[in-house]
Amino acid sequence: MQFWRLGLLLFLIAPTVFAVEEIDLTIAVPGVAMIVIAVLVIAQMMATATSNPRLTAWSKREIQEFIVGILLVAIIIAFFTGGVPGVSIALTGNADYSEAAQTILDGWIGGYTSAFEYIIIAASRIRAAATYAPYLNIPLWYVSINYSTNPLAGIGILLGSLNMATSGLTNAIFIAEGIRMMIGFMKATGPTVLLPVAFIARLIPFTRKTGNTLISIVISGMVFLPFGVIFADVLNSSIDMPNPTMDTDNLTAKPWAMTVFEPMCQTKPLRLLLSLTDPLFALVVCLPLYLIPVAGPGLFAACFPVVQNVVYPIINIVFQLAGAALMLAWEGLFGTTLGAQGYVDDVWGELYPFLRDVNNLVLVGYLDFVFIGIVTMAGARSISSVLGGEWYMAGVQRLI
Repeated sequence: MQFWRLGLLLFLIAPTVFAVEEIDLTIAVPGVAMIVIAVLVIAQMMATATSNPRLTAWSKREIQEFIVGILLVAIIIAFFTGGVPGVSIALTGNADYSEAAQTILDGWIGGYTSAFEYIIIAASRIRAAATYAPYLNIPLWYVSINYSTNPLAGIGILLGSLNMATSGLTNAIFIAEGIRMMIGFMKATGPTVLLPVAFIARLIPFTRKTGNTLISIVISGMVFLPFGVIFADVLNSSIDMPNPTMDTDNLTAKPWAMTVFEPMCQTKPLRLLLSLTDPLFALVVCLPLYLIPVAGPGLFAACFPVVQNVVYPIINIVFQLAGAALMLAWEGLFGTTLGAQGYVDDVWGELYPFLRDVNNLVLVGYLDFVFIGIVTMAGARSISSVLGGEWYMAGVQRLI
């Protein structure tokens, strides 16, 4: 069997470890420690019996390293149970530093989400104004008059800036959610799975360096990552954080010509009647007369041509002329004192400060994420160097 297949198999089945509820590998640490010390004692006895100086030196050094490893485990446990909660209480008032960091990230995500919701509302209202283009076709016997207008079409160019703001907020939300999930993952698996595995690797002589590196990575993820969030929030409290808001009512074009026709357009029976052709309209209107006993057929025969050739065309022309008059009046007023320039000024007056605050908020968020990454990476590298693990951790540095 090739090694890459074995590695692929182990990689695929590794996530199943976390599918089991309440995994706790801490009980395995004393067992491994007892096995390791027994092997070292046997090696010491064999070295003494065979008078092998190399084996004697190796066993003594490994026993010393084992004692150092036991002390390291004790120090780390004391650090988690005493020192870290005290620092967390001093900074946040909460002994659970992971929960405090997640609460801070929830606040950041809430600010990003609020700005995102404002963008959705603003984009929908600006797009509705930019696409409002009424069209009329007035038939006059053998000719017809066509008229259409779109006075706010140019306002749609502002949607590009909203799209860019959306992209920045999306990236900020993605990174914040990723950090939040990582903190939750380390809180759930670090003390009972990852840290015991690292301790076991540290106690075994042949994996000591790997164990030291794993300990530094786990401690960095469990402590330095949430504390990086807490420290970033403390730094943010020293400045006036941007709070992107806007009055979305000023983004509504409010075409009163559309408002006048709105009840008629929302009435389905009336809309259905006006959409019928002249024969169908006459049939619907005159059909009840046909149900009158005796005189019904005669009344229907008299009604049908009148409605088809006189009433329907008059109703059609009246509605079209009324719509044309309203649209022309609205456009005339919109082009002067109540004009498009006033609407553009309202939109710009709301969007400019909002987009400026969104840009500053996302920029502060990116700086916070960089700061958190630097704190986490520096902590992992420093602890690994002190413990004798790897100094350059390519995978972790690439992740940061």
